[in-house]
Amino acid sequence: MLPPLALAILGNGTKPEVVALADRLATQISGRSEIRLTGVDLAPETDLSGLDADVALVLGGDGTVLHTARRMGDYPTPVLGMNLGRLGFLADLAPEAFLDRLPDLAERRYTVHNLMTVVCTLTPQHGPARHFRGFNDVVLRAAPIFHLLEIGLCIDGEPVMTYRGDGLIIATPIGSTAHSLSAGGPIVPPESQMFVVTPLCPHTLTQRPLVDSADKVYEMVPLAQGVSTVLVIDGQVQVPLSPGDRVSIRRSQTSFPMVRLPGHSFYRTLRDKLGWGTSLPGERGKSS
Repeated sequence: MLPPLALAILGNGTKPEVVALADRLATQISGRSEIRLTGVDLAPETDLSGLDADVALVLGGDGTVLHTARRMGDYPTPVLGMNLGRLGFLADLAPEAFLDRLPDLAERRYTVHNLMTVVCTLTPQHGPARHFRGFNDVVLRAAPIFHLLEIGLCIDGEPVMTYRGDGLIIATPIGSTAHSLSAGGPIVPPESQMFVVTPLCPHTLTQRPLVDSADKVYEMVPLAQGVSTVLVIDGQVQVPLSPGDRVSIRRSQTSFPMVRLPGHSFYRTLRDKLGWGTSLPGERGKSS
């Protein structure tokens, strides 16, 4: 017989709906012998690197999942995301479906997908280097007063292009359905090992998105003098940059473990979240 599954409930406690759902789930789980609730932590900055759990149930949207994963550091607990946000590519389990899936968790009928993360190193012209961990994307973009940027891109030390526009995104596979997608970038499978380079509002139509190997090192450098530029990681970390500062991105040795229950399909998620396969008004019933 399997021992009870150790489950922790995490989320953004500043949202009343998260607090209410966490209380309800904790009450319902506490009466089950096959699940051991190890705690409920809705604080925003708790160190989660030593979490006592087999699975961390994270209540919220994709932003909450990313913030939680960052707090786990180099010792992440497998995360199951429950969607209280909007699109929810990482957090795609509906609250009303969770209790029906408890037997799958208790019997370990789930898979853990180790998703790619990145290490971003900022080397300023003046001062020490700084290191950040990213999950979705690393972005160089214009800051107020929003002038046109010039960003040099090198891959494995080889100059590739100087981008002129509003900015440049380097996204992981899980980030390909986030900011990069809204900027016209391609969707790549979450378990793949590659980077997506997507320009933001490029000044020329010849600058197109690029997909390349995750085995390489990508370096972005803001070039234009007198233009305010900001480094943004996962939409949550923002650092002002100066011309000549170097931002390098490489695959991290620490992956991000996501729990997927039986029946999960990346393509079904795309159909559900993006409306693929649905007819536009007036189209249903048309013949070719």
